[in-house]
Amino acid sequence: MKKNSPEIHAIIPARSGSKGVKNKNIRKINNKELIGYTIETAKKIKLINKIIVSTDSKKIKKISEKFGAEVPFLRPLKFSKDSSTDLEVFKHYLLWLKKNKKKIPTLIVHLRATTPFRSEKKIIKAIKLMLRRKNASCLRSFKYSDFSPYKMWTYKKKYEVRPVLIYKKKIESHSLSRQELPKTFNHIGIVDVIRPEKTILQNSMCGNLVVPLVFKNKDLKNYIDIDTKADLKKARLIKS
Repeated sequence: MKKNSPEIHAIIPARSGSKGVKNKNIRKINNKELIGYTIETAKKIKLINKIIVSTDSKKIKKISEKFGAEVPFLRPLKFSKDSSTDLEVFKHYLLWLKKNKKKIPTLIVHLRATTPFRSEKKIIKAIKLMLRRKNASCLRSFKYSDFSPYKMWTYKKKYEVRPVLIYKKKIESHSLSRQELPKTFNHIGIVDVIRPEKTILQNSMCGNLVVPLVFKNKDLKNYIDIDTKADLKKARLIKS
C-alpha cells in the first residue's frame, strides 16, 4: 500500500442463524462454501486492504480463514439475531477497531455472502466512484424497479386506501403513464461502499448523499440473493 493511500476494508457479515436455509453462509455451491465466493472476489481487488468476516460462528470463522479472510473476533450474540441490523454489525466493528487502537478506514466495502456471483470490475468501479466523490456518504447498488411505487396503494384505515407516494401535488400520480413518472430503483446486494465518518459514526448506514451504481438487466444475468432453498438450488445451476 502506498503512503497516504486510503485505508479500505471489506466487511462480509455472516451470522450462523438462518431460518430460510440452515447454515446458509457455508452451504456448498459446486463444491465451494457460499461465503468462499465473496472472499475470493474481494481478494482480487487490490484497492481493498483488509477482508473482514463478521460472524458469531467458530465454524464460519474457520472456513473464512481458509479462504483468506480475517476473522479477528466473534461477533456478540446480541448483534447476531434475526432482528439485528447492519448498523449494529458495522458499529460493532468500528468499536472493535477503536478498542484495539486501530485506524478507522476511509471506506468500507459491504459485501453480502448471499450474493456469490459478482464482477470485481463493478466493485472496483464503485470504490473509485466513492474515492472521487469525497462529499458522498455512501454508494449503493441498484436495479431499475419493475413496478413504480407511485402506482402502489396502502391502507389508510379499514375499508379505505390511499396512494403510497404522490409525485406532484394535485396530480393523481397513480393515473400517470410510466413514462411520465420518475425512474425508481430497488436496492440490490451486489456492493455498497460506505464512508464511516458520514454514515456509521452518524448512526446511519447511508447518510445524506447516496451515490447510485445502477445495474442494467444485462449486468444481472447471474445475480442472485440467496434467501430460500429454491434460491440455493438455482445458484447451483449458475456457472460462475
